[in-house]
Amino acid sequence: MSLAHAMLALLVHCPQSGYDLTKTFEESIGCFWKATHQQIYRELGKLEAQGWVEPEVIPQEGRPDKKLYTITGAGKSTCQSGLQNPATQCQLRKRC
Repeated sequence: MSLAHAMLALLVHCPQSGYDLTKTFEESIGCFWKATHQQIYRELGKLEAQGWVEPEVIPQEGRPDKKLYTITGAGKSTCQSGLQNPATQCQLRKRC
């Protein structure tokens, strides 16, 4: 499974920011698969360019605007084709 598919699997359940994804990744599978902030944000840019995720910009005072990423229909199709083992999705699931 690629980093993109792992991130899409996490976004299937609820929208998340890059920070949220990094934290969820660390807490769920970080013990055996490391992904840095830079990798997560770079991959989010690629997923957005491919039309697999859409960001919602949330203005914040005193901090940069927050982007919450939601998986698109095309992203769900890609996720389903990339996840051959149903147990994989359950292992990556985060409660919203």
